[in-house]
Amino acid sequence: MTPQLLVQEVHHLFSLPDVAIRLNELMDQPDTSNQQLVDVVQLDAGLAATVLRLANSAWYGLPSKVDTISRAITLIGHQALRDLVLSTAVITSFKGIPEEFVNMLDFWDNSVNCGVVCRNLAKRCGVKNAERMFLAGLLHKVGRLVFYAARPVQYRQVLQDKDRGEAAIVEAERFVFGFTYAELGAALLRAWRVPEVLDEIVAFQLFPEQCQGHPREAAILHVAADIAFHMAPDIKTGYQLSDYDLTFDEAAWNSLGLERAVLVEIMQSSLLQTFELVEIVNRHA
Repeated sequence: MTPQLLVQEVHHLFSLPDVAIRLNELMDQPDTSNQQLVDVVQLDAGLAATVLRLANSAWYGLPSKVDTISRAITLIGHQALRDLVLSTAVITSFKGIPEEFVNMLDFWDNSVNCGVVCRNLAKRCGVKNAERMFLAGLLHKVGRLVFYAARPVQYRQVLQDKDRGEAAIVEAERFVFGFTYAELGAALLRAWRVPEVLDEIVAFQLFPEQCQGHPREAAILHVAADIAFHMAPDIKTGYQLSDYDLTFDEAAWNSLGLERAVLVEIMQSSLLQTFELVEIVNRHA
């Protein structure tokens, strides 16, 4: 079994809706006009409302109300539109995951938080196209959902080691399946035809130093995923920042060239942004 074969097996269960596929294709074409995007967004009333909510949210802090899809897309940009469409599409696609494995609301809250932290870290690092890092964070653990849905019996075997922590679960995934959730998630993203850089970042999030093409972005995702994991209790209990015993790889952190003091600032701003985005995305889903 390979990640690609497992993705092929479940691709019909976790396929993107037509609107998301069409928008993804349009945004990969350099000559796409705003009107073409507007025409596709308006095919889905729920998505159209979500785009307007995002444009009018504090995330953008615009001084006047945005009341048309065309203006909303102009203001938020194509990358943010892609992120929003894929976010809502992915959350909607993964229904029916056995509750014994995961609370889906908590899972997506954590995933949105990881996306926000990832984006904010990338901006502080001066990464080109930092906005796309939101999607890398949002989708960093979708491979685990595929495991839950496609191989529940075997995954119970993996979870026998859960009391030993996340590293032990990853080790058990490799022992039972021959690959981890990171590699499986990357295979799913390739099947979805998201921008190629994203599947590479997701694939190497656990060992960013092994990433050939985009090691810095993989390191950002590695750090962001650990931060989001430790922030999870605060996301659930009122968005109050606690002290964290972060466990990301120090070499990955050092490769970012940031002062340690910026972590608290990034986490504080990310809490507020996560709260708002969770509300926007969940209202659509």
